[in-house]
Amino acid sequence: MPETPFLLLAKRIPPMYWRLFQGVTLDSRMGYTGRRQFHSLGQAIDWAKSSVGDSWSNKRFHKPVGLDVLLACTASKVPEHLVEELKRRGS
Repeated sequence: MPETPFLLLAKRIPPMYWRLFQGVTLDSRMGYTGRRQFHSLGQAIDWAKSSVGDSWSNKRFHKPVGLDVLLACTASKVPEHLVEELKRRGS
């Protein structure tokens, strides 16, 4: 199963930070058809890795998904120091 642009971004975020991303929406901005909301980044990743998530991915979407897009699709406010750290890491 090919990795979507969202999964490529998520892979660069250490799992210990996933719980800080709450209310994550996967939609066209992230390369998916329709709109699905998840309690946490971890749940969104699990769904995106599944065959159901793969079936919802837009196979023609190849644009990289950056941290700013993920933050715009996240309901919770992620601490600024973490955002800066993730940007330095290249997420």
